[in-house]
Amino acid sequence: MIPALLALLLLAAPASAQRGGCGMGMGFESLRAAAGPLREGAGATSLPAGREAGGAAAERLAEAAARLAGCGCRQVAAHLQEAAGLAEETRAEAGLERLRRVLGRAEFSARLARERLDRQGCS
Repeated sequence: MIPALLALLLLAAPASAQRGGCGMGMGFESLRAAAGPLREGAGATSLPAGREAGGAAAERLAEAAARLAGCGCRQVAAHLQEAAGLAEETRAEAGLERLRRVLGRAEFSARLARERLDRQGCS
Protein backbone atom coordinates (compact mmCIF):
# COMPACT_ATOMS: atom_id res chain seq x y z
CA MET A 1 0.00 0.00 0.00
CA ILE A 2 2.73 2.48 0.94
CA PRO A 3 4.77 1.93 -2.27
CA ALA A 4 1.63 2.53 -4.36
CA LEU A 5 0.93 5.73 -2.45
CA LEU A 6 4.50 6.93 -2.93
CA ALA A 7 4.33 6.19 -6.65
CA LEU A 8 1.09 8.17 -6.91
CA LEU A 9 2.62 11.14 -5.11
CA LEU A 10 5.67 11.07 -7.38
CA LEU A 11 3.48 11.09 -10.48
CA ALA A 12 1.33 13.97 -9.30
CA ALA A 13 2.29 17.22 -10.99
CA PRO A 14 3.02 20.17 -8.74
CA ALA A 15 0.63 23.10 -8.70
CA SER A 16 1.55 25.73 -11.26
CA ALA A 17 2.66 28.13 -8.52
CA GLN A 18 5.03 25.46 -7.19
CA ARG A 19 6.67 24.69 -10.52
CA GLY A 20 10.19 25.90 -10.92
CA GLY A 21 10.60 28.83 -13.25
CA CYS A 22 7.09 30.31 -13.06
CA GLY A 23 8.56 33.57 -11.74
CA MET A 24 6.41 34.00 -8.65
CA GLY A 25 9.22 35.61 -6.66
CA MET A 26 9.89 38.04 -9.49
CA GLY A 27 6.16 38.80 -9.65
CA PHE A 28 6.15 39.60 -5.92
CA GLU A 29 9.22 41.79 -6.39
CA SER A 30 7.54 43.70 -9.24
CA LEU A 31 4.46 44.20 -7.08
CA ARG A 32 6.60 45.57 -4.25
CA ALA A 33 8.51 47.78 -6.69
CA ALA A 34 5.24 49.31 -7.94
CA ALA A 35 4.32 50.58 -4.47
CA GLY A 36 6.88 53.41 -4.54
CA PRO A 37 5.84 54.96 -7.86
CA LEU A 38 2.16 54.61 -6.91
CA ARG A 39 2.75 56.55 -3.69
CA GLU A 40 4.92 59.13 -5.46
CA GLY A 41 2.36 59.66 -8.20
CA ALA A 42 -0.57 59.95 -5.79
CA GLY A 43 1.31 62.71 -3.97
CA ALA A 44 2.88 64.34 -7.04
CA THR A 45 3.19 68.10 -7.02
CA SER A 46 3.57 68.43 -10.80
CA LEU A 47 1.92 66.80 -13.76
CA PRO A 48 5.18 65.60 -15.40
CA ALA A 49 6.31 63.97 -12.14
CA GLY A 50 2.92 62.31 -11.73
CA ARG A 51 2.94 61.03 -15.31
CA GLU A 52 6.44 59.62 -14.89
CA ALA A 53 5.51 57.88 -11.64
CA GLY A 54 2.31 56.53 -13.19
CA GLY A 55 4.22 55.14 -16.15
CA ALA A 56 6.77 53.44 -13.91
CA ALA A 57 3.99 51.96 -11.78
CA ALA A 58 2.15 50.74 -14.89
CA GLU A 59 5.23 48.88 -16.14
CA ARG A 60 5.88 47.20 -12.81
CA LEU A 61 2.24 46.26 -12.26
CA ALA A 62 1.95 44.80 -15.77
CA GLU A 63 5.10 42.76 -15.19
CA ALA A 64 3.76 41.50 -11.85
CA ALA A 65 0.45 40.58 -13.48
CA ALA A 66 2.15 38.67 -16.30
CA ARG A 67 4.45 36.75 -13.98
CA LEU A 68 1.74 35.84 -11.48
CA ALA A 69 -0.67 34.84 -14.27
CA GLY A 70 2.05 32.48 -15.51
CA CYS A 71 2.04 30.88 -12.06
CA GLY A 72 -1.70 30.28 -12.17
CA CYS A 73 -2.67 33.29 -10.02
CA ARG A 74 -5.46 34.42 -12.35
CA GLN A 75 -7.55 36.43 -9.88
CA VAL A 76 -4.55 38.25 -8.47
CA ALA A 77 -3.29 38.94 -11.99
CA ALA A 78 -6.69 40.39 -12.93
CA HIS A 79 -6.50 42.90 -10.07
CA LEU A 80 -2.96 43.80 -11.10
CA GLN A 81 -3.94 44.21 -14.76
CA GLU A 82 -6.69 46.59 -13.68
CA ALA A 83 -4.18 48.56 -11.60
CA ALA A 84 -1.70 48.61 -14.50
CA GLY A 85 -4.36 49.89 -16.89
CA LEU A 86 -5.32 52.68 -14.52
CA ALA A 87 -1.68 53.67 -14.01
CA GLU A 88 -1.13 53.59 -17.77
CA GLU A 89 -3.96 56.11 -18.24
CA THR A 90 -1.98 58.67 -16.27
CA ARG A 91 0.72 58.93 -18.93
CA ALA A 92 -1.63 61.14 -20.95
CA GLU A 93 -3.58 62.72 -18.09
CA ALA A 94 -4.17 66.45 -18.48
CA GLY A 95 -5.01 67.33 -14.87
CA LEU A 96 -2.98 66.80 -11.72
CA GLU A 97 -5.97 66.17 -9.42
CA ARG A 98 -7.44 63.55 -11.76
CA LEU A 99 -4.01 61.92 -12.09
CA ARG A 100 -3.80 61.63 -8.31
CA ARG A 101 -7.29 60.09 -8.11
CA VAL A 102 -6.56 57.57 -10.85
CA LEU A 103 -3.30 56.52 -9.19
CA GLY A 104 -5.17 56.23 -5.90
CA ARG A 105 -7.58 53.79 -7.59
CA ALA A 106 -4.63 51.90 -9.07
CA GLU A 107 -3.06 51.67 -5.64
CA PHE A 108 -6.36 50.33 -4.27
CA SER A 109 -6.50 47.61 -6.95
CA ALA A 110 -2.89 46.62 -6.24
CA ARG A 111 -3.70 46.48 -2.51
CA LEU A 112 -6.65 44.17 -3.26
CA ALA A 113 -4.26 41.86 -5.11
CA ARG A 114 -1.79 41.82 -2.20
CA GLU A 115 -4.57 41.19 0.32
CA ARG A 116 -5.94 38.35 -1.81
CA LEU A 117 -2.48 36.79 -1.87
CA ASP A 118 -2.21 37.16 1.89
CA ARG A 119 -5.66 35.67 2.59
CA GLN A 120 -6.06 33.03 -0.09
CA GLY A 121 -2.70 32.54 -1.67
CA CYS A 122 -2.37 32.16 -5.39
CA SER A 123 -5.74 31.81 -7.09
